[in-house]
Amino acid sequence: MAECLFREQGYDATTVDHIAERAGISQRTFFRYAGTKEDLVLSDFERQGERMVDVLRSRPATENPWTSLRHAFEVVVASRGEQSDRDRAKLMYSIIESSPALRAAYLDRMDLIQRGLVDVLLDRPTGTDNRVVTRALVGAAFAALNAVIETCDPDSNGPDTFAADLDHVLAQLEPTSTRI
Repeated sequence: MAECLFREQGYDATTVDHIAERAGISQRTFFRYAGTKEDLVLSDFERQGERMVDVLRSRPATENPWTSLRHAFEVVVASRGEQSDRDRAKLMYSIIESSPALRAAYLDRMDLIQRGLVDVLLDRPTGTDNRVVTRALVGAAFAALNAVIETCDPDSNGPDTFAADLDHVLAQLEPTSTRI
């Protein structure tokens, strides 16, 4: 419902009152269940990030960190399984791009996810304590993921194409040293 309003009126022009009215609930009920407009748009991305951290944590501690990050990104690949999922992702990204404040909030939350991934890699018994290099590695992997997300056409590319594109980009950028 809110997504339709954001598409019709724009994110910034849509108020919580508009959303509550369309949903047939009070503003108080909206805040109790949804939090904020920002939360409505970004909550799926946050959940994906939490799952990425969980997947990374479950990977073998001796596995190459770059390979482990690719497995963590499988959360995003899986989220693009159905055409309706790809359509929704396209809509959500367009909503985010339509509002500078929302874009900033999105980037802030993505930064928190990256920091969580860094912490997991640093906690590995065979890992390193070099936060700077680990942060750069995670940032590079995330940049590759974002490049594929931004350039992948959700109208024509299914999850297999997305995964293949992601694998290709990650292979091109894979560090020659597996030490971090």
